Amino acid sequence: MLGTVRRVAGAALAAAMVFMLPVTANAAEPTDTPPAYSATLLGEEGNLVGDTHGDHSDAPAPAAEGRAAFQVPAWSYHITASCSGYESAIRQGANYWGSGTETSSSGTPVECTGGYISGCGGGNVVGCNWGQGQRIALSTMVNDFALLAAHEFGHNWYGHSASGCADWSSPSAVMRTTMC
Repeated sequence: MLGTVRRVAGAALAAAMVFMLPVTANAAEPTDTPPAYSATLLGEEGNLVGDTHGDHSDAPAPAAEGRAAFQVPAWSYHITASCSGYESAIRQGANYWGSGTETSSSGTPVECTGGYISGCGGGNVVGCNWGQGQRIALSTMVNDFALLAAHEFGHNWYGHSASGCADWSSPSAVMRTTMC
């Protein structure tokens, strides 16, 4: 019931924002340049509220004191063929947390799709981390693909920090609930 109320309230807020602000939804372009700190409003298309499924951490995201304040254990991932052209952005997202190693076939598989992620809590979900790093799926529909990757890799250890737009300003900001 509370989840339904939150979804309805979120949808109403998103609709109000759409009428107040110009909206575009550009697909992420593979790039080697650093991500912009502001992105275009996507309304509900950037929902990360239900982006973990199965066993996941309820640990709060790290505080905003800076990157030196957190350290994650060694981990590994591999990028599947579905992410061709987006490897650089995925690596940038993985490198945000440090101590990650890209492999050819072991560790967390990272998959990409051009649409919403299904089977991950409902709604218009653009990213999902199943079982704290057992599998990650990313939608190429977002403007800042590297930020989405960093957010989903962060779910290997952390839950969401707060409602609002994710950005690169701190680990806590990366773990917010919406891609804007």
